[in-house]
Amino acid sequence: MTEDTISTLVASSTKGRYALDDPETGHDLTSGEPLAILLGGQWIEGHIEHGRQRYASAQLVSQRILPGYYFIARDGAICGLCVGMHVRLI
Repeated sequence: MTEDTISTLVASSTKGRYALDDPETGHDLTSGEPLAILLGGQWIEGHIEHGRQRYASAQLVSQRILPGYYFIARDGAICGLCVGMHVRLI
């Protein structure tokens, strides 16, 4: 896979993880992995992290938040990951 290869996030066959393009054979993403995501027609570079309550607002969520993966842009902005996002490994 090259830096120019665009993939789609899918739910991995490994519980709680995301994979690229195929749940069974696609690359599973892991913490610290450099990635670019396509948001609003622009590629944003950063990396993947895993944790609890990293980006959810306490005002919006009254239930317990389960651990999960999220994206941290190089400028420090944080974004949740969603199935169907277009991404590139960097």
